[in-house]
Amino acid sequence: MAKVSQRQKRRARAPRQERSRQTVDAILTAATRLFVQKGYAGATTNRVADAAGVSVGSVYQYFPSKDAIAIELLRRYRERLLARIAAHVGEMNAVTFRGVVRALVGALLHDDEIDNSLRSVLIERVMVTEARGEIEGFEERIEGIVADALRGAKNRVAIKDYGLCAFILVRAVLAVIHGAVVDSPKYNTPALIDEVTHLIVAYIERRRRT
Repeated sequence: MAKVSQRQKRRARAPRQERSRQTVDAILTAATRLFVQKGYAGATTNRVADAAGVSVGSVYQYFPSKDAIAIELLRRYRERLLARIAAHVGEMNAVTFRGVVRALVGALLHDDEIDNSLRSVLIERVMVTEARGEIEGFEERIEGIVADALRGAKNRVAIKDYGLCAFILVRAVLAVIHGAVVDSPKYNTPALIDEVTHLIVAYIERRRRT
């Protein structure tokens, strides 16, 4: 019998039929609830199966491990977030710049579609383990969106290296947001949104062409 690699244990199987998609959605919904209620350790695959109304065999049919469930939840959350970021950036212009930046920071800190405690569980479980490799590219994709927006504003801002500027902005902001969501929730407040917005606006506007 072929040995299953750690990567295979973390990789979800894509559903091909509507009934399969419904089963996967039920599993992910149940896991979402249990990760919040029981924590990652307490949300066993047996409990996920019971809460989803399926057999544990059905869970393993699509998710070879609990890590695979966590990875898929984080992947879906990030895809939604990327779409939201792209939409906000697409609305940005010189007049709306500060307002759009504030909306973006708020969307990164608070998302109606995911409980912050769940996001903390997923980040702590996935992003600090070797499973991180399964969802690489998120930061780089945001950087690409931001760099394109900066290029679009080249008549208003003097930036020599759009990629570097985007890298600094994205990595700095995500580090602060990670800290506010996972390490120090007490700082996850409207005041933080104001401060991060000011940080970004000041960083860009000091490059404004005269």
